[in-house]
Amino acid sequence: MTHQSLNEEGNRNLPKWYCLRTQRKREHIAAAILAQIQGVDSFCPRISHFKKTRTGKKRFLEAMFPSYIFAQFNYAEQYRQVVHSQGVSHLVENGDTRVISEAVISELKEALPQGFIEAVDPSVQPGAQIEFLKGSLKGLNGRVIAQLPAADRVEVLLKFLGREVKVAVEVDTVCLVDKD
Repeated sequence: MTHQSLNEEGNRNLPKWYCLRTQRKREHIAAAILAQIQGVDSFCPRISHFKKTRTGKKRFLEAMFPSYIFAQFNYAEQYRQVVHSQGVSHLVENGDTRVISEAVISELKEALPQGFIEAVDPSVQPGAQIEFLKGSLKGLNGRVIAQLPAADRVEVLLKFLGREVKVAVEVDTVCLVDKD
């Protein structure tokens, strides 16, 4: 066996990063199950953001890439175990290309030291058109004119009874107006 083929064999047995398609809304479950397999590392970058619900505005933690996660494993030895794990649908391939660059994963992990990014609540940005979700102003619309120094409060310009009124409210009592 030549030195070159020994080197290639050694490289083939090194774990590499791959992108896996998962079941919808099951990315974190698939990543957790894969992380329990010896020799497999999983990474499920997530984003924390606000959504309007029936009971008001709530923060949700969801996959940054819906239905996709990353896993580092030895393809030759662990492919079947990985793709047949709970929550995993299949390995993402583009022709013969399967491997994700280590640099891409490293940059993504550096950008997300806690594994997730916290999205700024767009409803609190000056100029945002909002709707009141709670209190005596529930159902009315307004426009954010400033973020207040007091924690989690904004000043809203509200057209009420034919005139404009400024109101200071807590951020969790308003949400962006849907632009449908």
